[in-house]
Amino acid sequence: MHSSSIQTGPKLDSPECLPPIVPKDCPSARVTPNTNKILLLEEGVDAVGSEVRARSLIVCGTLFQGICDKRSLGNVSEVLYQTSNPVDTQYVAANDPRVSTVGVILNQKGVGLMLVGRGYTSKGPSDIPPITTRRLSPSSSPSRQAFSQDEELGKLVVGSYSEYNNNFISAFNHSDHVYFLFSRRDMWHKKEYRTYVSRLCAWDRSFYSYVEVPLECSGGYNLAQGASPAEHQGRPALFVAMAAGQASTPTATGRSALCVYGMSELDASLQRAQELCYTEGGRGRTGQEEAYIEYEVSSKCLRLPKDSLKEYPCGGEHTPSPIASAVPLSATPSLTRETQLTAVTTATEAGHTIALLGDKKGWLHKVGYTHGSKVGYTVLVDQDRPVNADLLLDQSGQNVYVLTDGKVSVSQCEQQPDCQSCLSVRDPYCGWCVLEGRYCTLTLFLGLLWIPISSCQGSSYSSWGLLRIPISSCQGKSCPCVWALQSSPLVPMGFLSPLTLLGRNLDMFQREEQYVCVVVVEEEELKLNATLEKDPENMTYTFTFVLSTVQLYDCSVGQSDCSQCRAVPSDYGCVWCGGESPGCAYHLSCTSSPGPEDACPPPHIIQIQPVSGPVEGGVLVTIHGSNLGMHYQDIQGGVTVAGVSCLPQPHGYLISTRIVCELQPSKQETEGPVIVTVGDSEPGQSLQTFTYQDPQLTGIVPDKGPVSGGTSLTVQGTRLLTGQRKDLTAYVGQQPCYIVEEVNGTHLVCRTSPSNQTAELTVRVLFGKAERTVPGQVFHYMEDPVITAASPAESFYEGGRNVKVSGRNLDVVATANDLRAVGAHGREHPGHEKEEIRQTVGQEPPTSLQQHRVKGEERCRVISSFEMTCVTPSVTHDSKVLGVWFELDNVKVSFESVAGKTFSYYPNPELLALNRDDPDTPYRFKPGGVIAVEGKDLTRAMTRDEVVARLGDQECEVKTLDSTHLYCEVLCVSVCRRKSKQALRDYKKVLVQLETLEINVGDQCRKEFTDLMTEMMDLSSDVGGPGIPLLDYKTYAERVFFPGQRGAPLSQNLDLPESRRRTVEQGLGQLNNLLNNRLFLIRFIHTLEAQQNFSQRDRGYVASLLTMALHDKLEYFTDVMKTLLGDLVQQYVTKNPKLMLRRTETVVEKMLTNWMSICLYSFLKEVAGEPLYMLYRAIKYQVDKGPVDAVTGKAKRTLNDSHLLREDIDYCSITLTVMVKSGVEVQPCPVKVLDTDTITQVKDKILDQIYKGAPFSQRPAADSLDLEWRSGQAGHLTLSDDDVTAIVQGRWKKLNTLQHYKVPDGATVALIPRSAAVVGIHQVYQTGEKTPMLDGEGEEGLRLWHLVKSNEEPEMPKHRKSSMRERERAKAIPEIYLTRLLSMKGTLQKFVDDVFVAILNTKRPPPIAVRFFFDFLDDMAEKHGIDDPETVHIWKTNSLPLRFWVNILKNPQFVFDVQVTDSVDAVLSVIAQTFIDSCTTSEHKVGRDSPVNKLLYAREIPRYKQLVESFGSDMNSLVALLELYKYINKYYDQIIASLEEDAAGQKMQLAYRLQQVAALVENKVTDL
Repeated sequence: MHSSSIQTGPKLDSPECLPPIVPKDCPSARVTPNTNKILLLEEGVDAVGSEVRARSLIVCGTLFQGICDKRSLGNVSEVLYQTSNPVDTQYVAANDPRVSTVGVILNQKGVGLMLVGRGYTSKGPSDIPPITTRRLSPSSSPSRQAFSQDEELGKLVVGSYSEYNNNFISAFNHSDHVYFLFSRRDMWHKKEYRTYVSRLCAWDRSFYSYVEVPLECSGGYNLAQGASPAEHQGRPALFVAMAAGQASTPTATGRSALCVYGMSELDASLQRAQELCYTEGGRGRTGQEEAYIEYEVSSKCLRLPKDSLKEYPCGGEHTPSPIASAVPLSATPSLTRETQLTAVTTATEAGHTIALLGDKKGWLHKVGYTHGSKVGYTVLVDQDRPVNADLLLDQSGQNVYVLTDGKVSVSQCEQQPDCQSCLSVRDPYCGWCVLEGRYCTLTLFLGLLWIPISSCQGSSYSSWGLLRIPISSCQGKSCPCVWALQSSPLVPMGFLSPLTLLGRNLDMFQREEQYVCVVVVEEEELKLNATLEKDPENMTYTFTFVLSTVQLYDCSVGQSDCSQCRAVPSDYGCVWCGGESPGCAYHLSCTSSPGPEDACPPPHIIQIQPVSGPVEGGVLVTIHGSNLGMHYQDIQGGVTVAGVSCLPQPHGYLISTRIVCELQPSKQETEGPVIVTVGDSEPGQSLQTFTYQDPQLTGIVPDKGPVSGGTSLTVQGTRLLTGQRKDLTAYVGQQPCYIVEEVNGTHLVCRTSPSNQTAELTVRVLFGKAERTVPGQVFHYMEDPVITAASPAESFYEGGRNVKVSGRNLDVVATANDLRAVGAHGREHPGHEKEEIRQTVGQEPPTSLQQHRVKGEERCRVISSFEMTCVTPSVTHDSKVLGVWFELDNVKVSFESVAGKTFSYYPNPELLALNRDDPDTPYRFKPGGVIAVEGKDLTRAMTRDEVVARLGDQECEVKTLDSTHLYCEVLCVSVCRRKSKQALRDYKKVLVQLETLEINVGDQCRKEFTDLMTEMMDLSSDVGGPGIPLLDYKTYAERVFFPGQRGAPLSQNLDLPESRRRTVEQGLGQLNNLLNNRLFLIRFIHTLEAQQNFSQRDRGYVASLLTMALHDKLEYFTDVMKTLLGDLVQQYVTKNPKLMLRRTETVVEKMLTNWMSICLYSFLKEVAGEPLYMLYRAIKYQVDKGPVDAVTGKAKRTLNDSHLLREDIDYCSITLTVMVKSGVEVQPCPVKVLDTDTITQVKDKILDQIYKGAPFSQRPAADSLDLEWRSGQAGHLTLSDDDVTAIVQGRWKKLNTLQHYKVPDGATVALIPRSAAVVGIHQVYQTGEKTPMLDGEGEEGLRLWHLVKSNEEPEMPKHRKSSMRERERAKAIPEIYLTRLLSMKGTLQKFVDDVFVAILNTKRPPPIAVRFFFDFLDDMAEKHGIDDPETVHIWKTNSLPLRFWVNILKNPQFVFDVQVTDSVDAVLSVIAQTFIDSCTTSEHKVGRDSPVNKLLYAREIPRYKQLVESFGSDMNSLVALLELYKYINKYYDQIIASLEEDAAGQKMQLAYRLQQVAALVENKVTDL
């Protein structure tokens, strides 16, 4: 057995400092012992896992922040890998001996990895995760060094390192997983200390599969002390020595136990936690939380598909992690002790498991498990010294290594007084020290006989039955020894050379073994038989043995020339042998006669380095060649360089092959060869020429840099490459400037050191000992640059986005600004080079202890001392960017510290194909038109101004950008449309306009849409929050059930005298019971509908009252509605079934409208609400941008031909500064209006701006406010639509406008409250609608007008028979105005599309109520034999799109708290008609792909019921019942007669019960 050792400590170190330790930089450094934390064996397997190399030992200690070495297992003093300057990612073990560290080796696809678990240390780096993955060998990337934890390797990320201070006990492999055993405080539950086992898939580099479960050992044993995986009863198990903790601390008490956990049960517990967290949100069958996310990370348990764990057993990017089980795995102790157990290992003997346990008092316990029982005994190992947790069995399993803090005496060698007795004991631990004449104890115990060499502190030799006797002086008399080598020890190759050794007492073991002489040649032992001869006179023995084939030395090896050969000592007999192949040989083997001893060829020079030097000399010149002398003295004084003597240096001389000499000064610049003279031989001359030259410095660039250093300083000059690179050193003042690039003749680049103050310093360069300075120029150390702001803070993965940076002193750094960031899983990509300054993507340094690794970089550009721009670098899509920072030479500033938020990378935007529906067809567009490109996430990390779009090689000017659309105009056609009345008068211009009609429309659409999208993007930021003023359910229901009616019964109370209230309420309660009788309700409805004077309005009103009365019984209401619809189908089958549900002519059709409204409220709120509101706002914004006639409601911008303002009105847009009071402050608010707006229109626009996004009902009415125009300190003028300044012409009075008052652009105005007495009546508000004045009469019979008089709209000119030109003109003029309709349509197209897609999107599952009702219609068609699919389609479109959605499209005020003006309503009417046309011409059908049966519907109805009840809890159904009773009273006799005619009604006494209701509700005298 072979052993070796190495001392790893103590060394100068401090846990507070980073290596390498420099005493002046680390005042806390002390000579510190090293505690080994990790000793692991790495098997030598190559990259493909086939070739086996030598095994190595991984050694990690507490010194130098826990860095690791790799050593040869055969000789631990041989270092295979070690770093003297580790980076932060190479800190592995805990730097505190008291903090635990464990590790386990893995081989993943030929890559050696080590998983390390370590506890938290309070000193040193504080951000090393509890579990990390380490690379065992360096890779090609410089950032991936051995033992590093780089971005591609997983780690256990935690929110708080100090809170999650895991005390690791063990780490081991089992099956395809890695397990860690540790204890820590339970942060999820009771904050008590517990023991946990965590598991990872062996192939999981991202830790997606991390899951842990607490272990419970009955009896309060909560802290693991040691563990060992083993077989137990034929199955894999985990033996854990546990101790009871002291109160709520991690301190173990004496009470201990051994608990055994089956690995299959452990895996099942871990797998259950995984499955619950993947698919059940962490909840068990009882709803209790059984799995959760641990370590304070931003993940959560999910409800993924049930097969997720099967599909992703090791997790994935989409699965939650790290997972912890809230349910512990329990076990009962198999034995208990009152002394703390500290270690456990296991062995198997004859199929039985044996547990070996160490305790705190130095005892070893052996426990055998056989046939379910336990047997055991104990043995004292080391009194009162705890047994270390590292119990180790040898390979045979027969011996156990027990470690304690003390030393154990294993033999009594000291009792043997002499060599004879010492050896006769035959104790493998004992040997006799030949040189010192005393016993010694060996560290190795294999071998039977031993006599160690030298000082006997240990030996590197061991033997099995072989007596080894070294050659030494024989001091003792009783021991065998060899004391001399009689013959020469030098044996040349190829000769039989006997060796003779002299010794004493060699006959002691002669009877046992034949003597063998062991010769070690190149680490291999040769055993040669020896003969023993005894000299009887002096009792000496002579060994004689023969070396026959061994070549011990060879004269030709290493002696390549004559001088080297002659330099070999004469004892070896080597001579320079001439002839055809001259060479160095042993003298007896030289066949030709050797030359004279002093005759060697002249020196031969092969190469000189360097080939130049300064005239002052002082640099070393190295001369390579042959025959350069046999001794240093041979060439002293014999070397010249360019004719100048060069002094040889003894330390650099190699016999015959190398001379190193110091260059001496030259009087001038000169050149020449190198000449070497050896003795009397001819001199040797170099072919290369050496040049003495005078280098000069001429300037530096830049001439300034920060005091933190790091500036790349370029020194300019001539002949700068004088001497070798190592001869050159540069300085700024006294501070070194480190040369960083190759030097050429004119440029030298160095990086400046930090300076402790600002200064102006001279730059100098040393060429050996020759110094040069830069004349007339100094380097300025200036204050460090400071960054105060940087934006934006987002970029796409592709990078390339400009980041604007502001600060001060930014121009101090002239050539090396960076923005750096590192990704957790990214691959390195080359950056996009930009001008002169770099920007990089890298890991943000959280503390000064961190080192940095660059992953990608982009240069920045300094604009001024206050501003610079950087470009974001690209990262890969799978990168997780950990941080971003700026590097300005040595000044590093994190982005987060500047901007106050982290820098975010987002996936690259996606652009969809222009014609993705039909990719084979070319995309066509008209010149001057706008190209619309759809995409995804277009605005996540860019704005419109940053986008450059190209169509082929032509730029496409981006006009609008939102998250899903990009609109741009190709700048190949430029068309300008100008307003001009002259165009209407000049026929030729009219023709030109007609020819370019489409171009003009497209041009106008583009301009208008760009402006509109800018406005809507501002609005979009509010949508989702308070930006959508949705009505509450009660108001929504009131407006849908009772449209256009004020004082609807939903929120009224019973208006009854108190004396009658109780009786009436009792009667209404009975009426409610009657309504819940299906027969009564159906007869009641049919009877009412049979009455001739029961109008269509009455039918709708009764249907809504029934909906209200039965809104909390939705199942019953639905069932009645289905019955009535069945009757309706029966009626239409005999007529024309396609006409059914076309209008609302019956009670059930209005019931259907109300039912759809109830069921779709949630869908409307969550899905369709946002695009519908955006459409309304877009219409309102567009309409208000152009003139709107306040009297007729006609507008220049509209979709409705009948509401188009055809008169060409001269107007201009102006901006008013509105003073708005906010608390105690008055803030100016800019509002855009038209100079042709009436004062009321101006007030409305101001209110729209001030209360943007607020519910209309919560803002003041325009008539309650006055508009004041303010100028100067005292100039206040109240403006109104009608005052004494109004213009009256004949019987017409024109409403006042801003133009009338000559209000200029930029004028200051304010809205002030008006007294109630003067509030006008021009505006009528009803359910969010605003109607125009129409042709209302003013005072004194005057007619009001605004933009056009109602009877003076442009009319067709009279046709003259002789003028075809006039006829053409009569057609052309209106068409010019119709371009406005086309322009409005194009501008609003996106918003219309969004609404239609939201309503009709077939990719989204339709609401369950819709699917149920459509299936019901299918059933009705099948029942009545209607097989025409068009008929069923018409029923479906009539019941949902045309009945519900058209109603909502036309009346946004049903859903939102907004005002719908007449001009907006006119546009909505056109869009609604478009929707109707779409429904009747294209089939939108939800078929039977997923039919909904009654059971499914029955399960969904309660949810609708809860929805309605929760939103409509304050509806007063008694009011609805009382309103219904009014219809009963009106048709009382007919209803009674109908009930009495029905046989079933007679049995249920329905007529009698209705008479009781009448008696109670109105004291009606009946025939009771």
